[in-house]
Amino acid sequence: MGWASSGVDGVLRHFTTDQAVRAGVVTAAWSAAASYARGLLPRTAVQQAAATGVTVAAHYAIGATLWSGVATTAAGAPGSRAGNRALLIAAAVSAAGGKAAEVTLRPHSGDSLLYGAAWSQAKLLSVVGLAGGLVTASDVVVHEALGLPRSPTTTLALDLTMGTAMASGTWVRRRRRAKRYHGDDRPERPTAPPPGRAADGGDRKQQLLGAAKTAAYATGTVVGTSVGLGILAVAEQAAARQVTRGLTQLIGEELGEFGEGVGHGVTFGAFAALGYLGLRAVRKRTERGSDIIEPAYQAPPTSEFVSAGPRSTVEFDAIGKEGRRFVLMRLDRAEIESVMNEPATEPARVVIPGSGTLRYRAGLAVSELIATGGIDRSLICIAAPTGVGYVNYVMAEALEYLTRGDCAIVVPQYAYVPSALALNKTDEGTALQRAIVETVHAELAARDPHHRTRVVQFGESLGAQVAADVGGVQGVAGFDEAGLESGVYLGVPFRSSLWRSILRDPAAMTASGRIVVVADSRELTEGAGRHVLVIHYDDPITMFAYSMVVQRPWWMGAPGTRPPLVPQETYFRPITTCILGMVDILNGMNTKPGAFQRVGHDYRIDMRESLEKTFALPAGLDQQMRIEAALRIREQEWAEKRLIAKTGESALRSLRETINSWGRDSVNLELDDLPGDGAQSRLVEYLSERLGSGPGA
Repeated sequence: MGWASSGVDGVLRHFTTDQAVRAGVVTAAWSAAASYARGLLPRTAVQQAAATGVTVAAHYAIGATLWSGVATTAAGAPGSRAGNRALLIAAAVSAAGGKAAEVTLRPHSGDSLLYGAAWSQAKLLSVVGLAGGLVTASDVVVHEALGLPRSPTTTLALDLTMGTAMASGTWVRRRRRAKRYHGDDRPERPTAPPPGRAADGGDRKQQLLGAAKTAAYATGTVVGTSVGLGILAVAEQAAARQVTRGLTQLIGEELGEFGEGVGHGVTFGAFAALGYLGLRAVRKRTERGSDIIEPAYQAPPTSEFVSAGPRSTVEFDAIGKEGRRFVLMRLDRAEIESVMNEPATEPARVVIPGSGTLRYRAGLAVSELIATGGIDRSLICIAAPTGVGYVNYVMAEALEYLTRGDCAIVVPQYAYVPSALALNKTDEGTALQRAIVETVHAELAARDPHHRTRVVQFGESLGAQVAADVGGVQGVAGFDEAGLESGVYLGVPFRSSLWRSILRDPAAMTASGRIVVVADSRELTEGAGRHVLVIHYDDPITMFAYSMVVQRPWWMGAPGTRPPLVPQETYFRPITTCILGMVDILNGMNTKPGAFQRVGHDYRIDMRESLEKTFALPAGLDQQMRIEAALRIREQEWAEKRLIAKTGESALRSLRETINSWGRDSVNLELDDLPGDGAQSRLVEYLSERLGSGPGA
C-alpha cells in the first residue's frame, strides 16, 4: 500500500522518517524568533501572528527542499542513499561552509542583488546544515544508541525543541543588542491598539473587551497558521512523492535521495508558479473593479472646467473610478473665495485615460487643457497618479486654494490596479509624464515665447516614482530638459532611479540646491525652481523593495548609519525582513479621513506646506489655518458621502430583491436612475411610506 493511501499511520510513519521534513520543521521553528523583531511601525497581535505564520511556512519549504538537496549530494550517485555518517559530514560542511561564506559576504550583502542572493543562500545553507545535522544526530542518539522506537515524540517533538532552542539564541542576542543601542532589553515592536481604542486610555470595560477580542483573533490566526502549515507540509510531501514515484516509473529504477530531491524541487517550483498565476488573477480582477460606477459619483460632471464635462472629448466611463472622483470633487470659485477671503477664478482638472499611444495621450492633454480653459491658468501641474489612477484629493484642493483657483491639474493615467500590481507600468508612466510635460511646454512656447505660465509636477507614492524619474539619474538636468520649473515628490519609493541616485551620491545630486530632501515639510524654506522630496523616516513605502527577499536594504546597514526611527538592534534576515516590510506597508497606509498625521506613508499633513513653499504660493497665517481646516473637513465629508451612498444603494437593492421575491407585489425603487445621495433619500422616503401605512392599511 502506497503512502498516499495508507491512512493516518502511514502519514505519521512518513513524517517521522523523512529527514527533509524534519529539517524543514527545525528551520521553521528557528525562523519564528526573527519574525518578532521590530519593524518601522507597530504591528497588531493578529498581524504579528500572520507574519510569524507566513515566515514559518516559507522557511519550512526552504528547509525541506534545501536539506533534500544536501542529502542528495551526500548520497552521490542516483539510486543510492546516504548513511548517517555521510549525512553528518554533509551537515557539518554545509553549516561551516555556509557560515564562512555568510561572514565573508556580509559586508557586501547590500551592494547588489547578486551579492545579496549569494549571502542569503549562504545564510540559509548554514542554518539548514545545522538543522539537518541536529536531526541526524538525534536519530543516531535516540534511535540507534538508545534504541527508542520512532514516534512523533522522538522525532517531530524533539525537532521542534531543537528549533526552539536555536530561536532562543536569536531572541537573546536581539535583547542584548537592544540594551546596547537603546538601553532597553525588550526589543520586540509593541502591538498597536485595537481599532477604535485609544492607546492612552478609554473605558476599562471596553479595553478589556477589545483586548479579549484581539487575543481571540490572534489565537485564531495562530491556530489557522499552524493548521495551514500542516496542510502545506502534507501537500508538499504528497506532491513530492508523486513526482518521485512518477520519475521512478519513467526510468524504471529507484533513484534514492536524488529522486526525492527532484520531487521536492519540482513541487517547490509548482507552488511558486501557482503563486504567480494567482497574482495575475488578482490583477485582472482589480482592473475590472476600476470600471465600477460608484453610487456617489454616478452622474457625469456639469462643469465645463473638467474632463468629461460639457466641453471635453473624454468619456466619463473611460477615466476609471479614481478619475471620476477627481473631476467631480473639484473646488469651485465660491468655495475657494470662502476660505481665502480673496477673489478667485475657476480651476481646471484634466484626466487623460490610460489607453492610446504616448503621442496621442500627450496631444489629448493639450486639447483638454484648451477645452477646459486650463491652458490659460498661470500654473499647470502635471500630477502623476498611483497605480489605480489616484491623485491625492488633499493635494488638488490645497493647490486650488493656494493659487486662488488660477491653476490646472492634469492627471495622466497609466494603470488601474493597486500600486503593488502596477510596478511593471512605471516606465510607461514616466514616459507618458515626460511626453505630456514636453508637449504642454511646447504648446505654451508656441503661443507666447515669453509665456509666464509655470509648468510644475507632483507625485505621491508610486506617482512620486513616476514623476521623479522624469529627471532620473540626470536629476536637475533631466527636469530642465523636459521643461519643468519645480516639483513636489512625497513618499518616493526605493525603486525610483532619482531616489537611488541621491542615496548613492547625495552631495553630487543636491549640490545645485535645486534638489532638496527633507523628512518634514516644516524644514523647507520658500523658493521656486526646486524639486523637493519629502520622505518620512518611518515610511515603509520608501524603504521597501522586493529584492529584500534576499538583499539587505540600504537602511539596514551598520546600526550607527541607520536613519532615525529604524530599529538599530534588528538584523536583516532573508525572506523574514521582506515579510515584515509588507506588514509595515499595510500599517503605513492606515489613515483616517480628516485626521492628518506625520506617520508612515501619510503625507496629508505635509501637503499644503510643501506646495506653498516649493511653488512659491504665499498665504497668510489665517489663510493657512483656514486651508488646513477646510482640507480636513472636506475629506471627511466626501468620505461620509461615499459611505452613505454605498450603504443606501446596497440597502435599496436588498429591499427590492427581497420584497419582490415574496411575490405579493412588484416594488420598483428606480435604483438605477438615482445618484448615490438620491438613493439614500429614496430609501428613507420608501420606508416612511411603508411603515407609516401599517399592516393591512
